[in-house]
Amino acid sequence: MKTPLATAICSTLLLLWGTVAGADEWAKRFPIEKDIPGTYSYDEISRKDYKGVVLNIISHEPPNLGEAVAIHASQFEELTGAKINVRFVAYRNLFSEIMWGLAEREYDVVFRGGEWIADVAPYLEPLPKKMLDSMQYKNIVEPFRQMGTWEGVPVETRIDGDKHYLQYRKDLFQVRALRKLFREEYGRELDPPKTWKEYAEIARFFNGKIVDGKIIYGATEITKKTDLVYSQFLKRAAPYAKHPDVKGGLYFDLETMKPLINTPGFVEALKDFVEIQQYLPPGGSNYSLVDALLSFGRGDAVLSDMWDDAFIKAMEPGSSMRGRVAASLSPGARKVWNRKTGMWDKFPDVNYVPYVPESWAAGVSKHSKAKDAAFDFLGFFANPANHKADMLVGRRGINSFRVSCGEKSFWLDSAGWDEETTASYLRMWESYRKEPNHAYPLRIIESRRYLVALSEGIHKALAGSLSPQKALDAVARKWTELNERVGINRQRSAYAQTVALEDGESAR
Repeated sequence: MKTPLATAICSTLLLLWGTVAGADEWAKRFPIEKDIPGTYSYDEISRKDYKGVVLNIISHEPPNLGEAVAIHASQFEELTGAKINVRFVAYRNLFSEIMWGLAEREYDVVFRGGEWIADVAPYLEPLPKKMLDSMQYKNIVEPFRQMGTWEGVPVETRIDGDKHYLQYRKDLFQVRALRKLFREEYGRELDPPKTWKEYAEIARFFNGKIVDGKIIYGATEITKKTDLVYSQFLKRAAPYAKHPDVKGGLYFDLETMKPLINTPGFVEALKDFVEIQQYLPPGGSNYSLVDALLSFGRGDAVLSDMWDDAFIKAMEPGSSMRGRVAASLSPGARKVWNRKTGMWDKFPDVNYVPYVPESWAAGVSKHSKAKDAAFDFLGFFANPANHKADMLVGRRGINSFRVSCGEKSFWLDSAGWDEETTASYLRMWESYRKEPNHAYPLRIIESRRYLVALSEGIHKALAGSLSPQKALDAVARKWTELNERVGINRQRSAYAQTVALEDGESAR
């Protein structure tokens, strides 16, 4: 059933849009810039007659993802006559509700976290040829398209393209007095940080300074134990732990399935994460994703490194930060742990390892009795017109994943960004796509249990109750227990899917 919020959104939109729209009237009736021709465009979907068809959907609660689901479900109902029932669930309960619902054949469509693919894939219908042949599917860039395939079969539609990258207050980096002071203190120029060590230095430098009459803080990050803190950590660990010349697994040694989470690269990253806590805004030690994106969006801190959401929030019309931020690749490291030699390797250049986190994903149950309507809804949900509209609203959590998202004209004209901000974002986007060494989320059987254990270990280190080494040693023990419970061979087979992504990237 729809929540009161979803019902309110849908009712309001129906009143605004009316009931009938011609092919050239979609932008007047719906909150899009224009309809874009294609298999799942407004014009094409309006030709479908799904009266009498009922789709049951499960999604994360609004606003992150859920707001977009409510809006596009209402649009699809109006265009096709279908009836859509949406159940919105908090993130902490979403996995268990999805697994129960798929097993009990309760849902036609599931919106979920992408790291759960090993668990949900057996319940999903492969993508139809119609979708695979569509231009909007072919327009998806790597590595995002690869992540929707399991055991060689595409089973999820791409609705979101999550990426972590550096976001910073470019206006403060350009202040001459601050640049001079930083040069005197650190002996180098005040430029966007290239490494996590430099990131901490810049956070330390700015933390507590008065800017525009208010205190500015060094950084804002996700730190809440139950809300994606593991992604914030794994992104930091990637350049220390993923050696470009060492294959066979980042989180486990694929051959033995021995956990690598407590090896020196991960430990170094957790030390860095502990250090940055002293430069967060008040309350920042328990920030959720939404807390962190709102914090950067309103200008609390100089640095952030997370999902697009924070950057988009800062650049929304009316934001005091609009035009005052810039983007770059996440920091890297100049030393990388080589698990084959058991030594740190020093790099003359920075080892960048862009992190591809858990994008929102969607699939259709193989037990659905309305598969055509379900796939048409998902195609419509992420059609180019809807995707561009969703990308401009930070709280919706829908990020770029298509080649067309790199078009300069979209960000300048549709989003209304300035030239300098747009240039920095597109440079980041291009570098992110083309960097040869990526890290992927932990996509294994019962991944949620592994990530809960990791989050608990991170939290104990951030709280100071355990050292980074001891905290990750405890995580490694728990991961070993989970491997034994799932079955080493079974888990190895699942983990090999992610290792194939990692090792398929060309190294330096």
